[in-house]
Amino acid sequence: MSNKGQERSNPSRGGIRTIRSLVAIGQYDWTEKVLKAIEDGRCTPEDLEHCIATGTVTKKNRDRLGNSVGNKVYTILGRDCAGCEFYTAGKIVKGSDGAIYFFVTARRSKRG
Repeated sequence: MSNKGQERSNPSRGGIRTIRSLVAIGQYDWTEKVLKAIEDGRCTPEDLEHCIATGTVTKKNRDRLGNSVGNKVYTILGRDCAGCEFYTAGKIVKGSDGAIYFFVTARRSKRG
């Protein structure tokens, strides 16, 4: 997990503002699936950050695991560092060290 800053966002309301705040200060982590995409060169952590910075929430689904703030998983469509459409899905989770944004999946958009 990246920890670029010590400040914490208040995640109680969720949404794109909270997600952007958490990602901007490095409060995020990812699944093994996303890690594999990074290791395989299909994306970079910077692509994930750029997608969140440029993206919009296109869908909110119920979190099947039920461990996220507001019980939501957010689908965000933005741009990667090369300017291509990029898709992420993730959720805000609270832990003993505060909140993080957890990337569940990430890839170039099939549309772009």
